[in-house]
Amino acid sequence: MPLGSRGADMAAALTCANAADLKAAGLDYVVRYVGGITGAELSLLLDAGLGVQLVTYSRAPGWIPSAVVGAADGSKDVDRLRELGVPAGMLVWIDLEGVNGSAADVAGWVESRAAVLVAAGYVAGLYVGAGETLSAAQLYAIPNVTRYWRAFNAGIPEPRCGWCHFQTFPPNQMLHGVQIDRDFVQADYEGRVPLMLAADADS
Repeated sequence: MPLGSRGADMAAALTCANAADLKAAGLDYVVRYVGGITGAELSLLLDAGLGVQLVTYSRAPGWIPSAVVGAADGSKDVDRLRELGVPAGMLVWIDLEGVNGSAADVAGWVESRAAVLVAAGYVAGLYVGAGETLSAAQLYAIPNVTRYWRAFNAGIPEPRCGWCHFQTFPPNQMLHGVQIDRDFVQADYEGRVPLMLAADADS
């Protein structure tokens, strides 16, 4: 993705009119949920000239992680990505926030989920949100996670490689009738940027 690309993540499904409005407002891409987007919506977003990043759903605050749950979640992710026709090589953000459990269990959950995604040919990234259990060193040490997205919340530990995707404050802004969180792209300290689907090719 080009450095400085501006985007937004949102929970609501988007229409052709939404996509055109967001593109006209200056967005380069949107971030949509693997479990919420349909093939039809993916196509209309790409046809509107918007790039698309994908993120997994988070759970309700206080959920309990484990490596077993992570592997099951990863299998569901892969099934859904294949159903949508998302090609190998695409980045998928794993949403980590509001978790209850030991650092070892949290890391095991992320590691297992990321391992399943990577084994299927995808790239695993980590959205680091509120209520973080892992330290900066523990975040960076998770195998198979190669990109990090920082939520808008204060006090989030930064992995040694830094961030390549940022969510800005304040959250829950309205843009042409769609509630969004704004995001932007930069290279992390290792020169990595996010990946997105685009109409012509993966970027």
